[in-house]
This record gives sequence, C-alpha cells and structure tokens, in this order.
Amino acid sequence: MHHANRLVSLLFLITTLLTSHIPIAGANPLLRRDLAIPPAPAPPTTPADGDGIGPYDSEDAGLGDYASKAKFFGIAVTAGELGLENAERNMRHYLGNSGDELNISPESLMSDLPTFRTKVQAIAQNSAAAAYKTIKGTSGEKAFTSPWEVFYALKELSWDWYFGLGGFSFSVTGVVTKTSGGGGSLKYKVHIFDRYNWDAGKSVEIGPITFDDTELGNLHLKGLAREYIVRGSSGINEVAAFTPTTVIPPPSTGGRG
Repeated sequence: MHHANRLVSLLFLITTLLTSHIPIAGANPLLRRDLAIPPAPAPPTTPADGDGIGPYDSEDAGLGDYASKAKFFGIAVTAGELGLENAERNMRHYLGNSGDELNISPESLMSDLPTFRTKVQAIAQNSAAAAYKTIKGTSGEKAFTSPWEVFYALKELSWDWYFGLGGFSFSVTGVVTKTSGGGGSLKYKVHIFDRYNWDAGKSVEIGPITFDDTELGNLHLKGLAREYIVRGSSGINEVAAFTPTTVIPPPSTGGRG
C-alpha cells in the first residue's frame, strides 16, 4: 500500500508538470519544427495540341522500323564517341522502350549551362525576396514555390544538352526566414521537368549523320521505343544571411565545373 501511494504521487507530480509548467507545442522552442522546403510543383500543363508524336504502340512495326531502331542505337553510340554523353544516355533510354522516368541532376545542367545557372539564381533571388516581404511581424518563416519556366539548351550553349533535352522546365522551391534583428536566411532547391519525345517535322544532325525526328518518333508509335518523363531535384542551397536586398551566390553545381 505504501508503494502504491508513492506511485500515485509520482504520477500526480508528472501530470502537474506537464500541464502547468511546459508550454504548448507551438510556443515550446524544443518542439518547434522549421518549415520544410516544398517539393517540386505539379508537372507543367500538357500543350493543347499534345506533347509527343502520338499514342504508344498504336501502329504495326515492319522490318524497316527494326532497321531504324538499330540505326539509332548506332547514332547513340556515335554521340557518345563525340563526347555527347547525355545525348547518348537519353536516346538509349528512349530506345530501351521501358518508358520509365529518368532522373537528371539540375547540378549537372547548371554546370554545363552557365546561362541556366544564372537564370536559376535570379528566380531564387526574386522568389525569396517576395516571400520575405510577406512575413508579418519581426520574425517568422515563409515557404515559396516559383512557377515552371522554360529554358532552351541551344546548340551554341551545349551540343550535348541540345540533343539530350532541348527545352525543359524548371522551378525553385524554398523557405526564407526572417529574424527579429532584421536579418534572415534562405534555403532552396532547384527542380527540372521534361517530356522526352521526338516531334514530327524537324531534322537533327549528330556529327556526320542527319536524321528526321519523324523517323525516330515513329518508333514510339510502333512500340519499339517509348517517350518518357525526365525529372530531377537538386540538393539544398543555403544562404546563411539573407534579406530582400541580399545578392545571393549562384546555386551549387555539386562540385562540378
């Protein structure tokens, strides 16, 4: 009985401490959780006239189509030998006919395409500054997500990415923090998205070889290759001291370049 009274007293003491001396979770710094960086936004809207050459495996394949597929495998090899490694990998994935998503690092794109990196820097800067200004009071946090924008990897910027992706979409998501002293901080990620396909009516040259996009796209219609989605998200970029007037450094290329 003596031990039972001690247990009751202990439970009463614990309950009292929890209900009268420990603040609720929202006010307890030990239980406070920072805002998480938002994920990539929903994929860009598919164009009204479609995106791609047509339905997969909707036409019968003939011997000529199998010969075309063998030819394009050879073209992919040639691209690799010319140093166009991303163009080779992406075409091989298309010809592999799985339709699986392919992950591409935004860091590698920013390393190879300095103009793209500069554009990402500007979007992150402007989005973070706008979010910071919406924080009411002397301190707080605000998450932000920029709309998808399109960047074109032109031949004069990179032959490899021109053949590997061409145009692709990108977005920046992050969290900006405002501190009572008038300062703040920023952390953000870069996201990319593309639908890898070969539309009709274009021609492409890789080294000494010229081919029409329609021939390559037809392999999707014949069920011998398959269009696919490209996605990628960067690591976290952090700016320890940030205000709306801060000029942030270029985003990380992950040690590349």
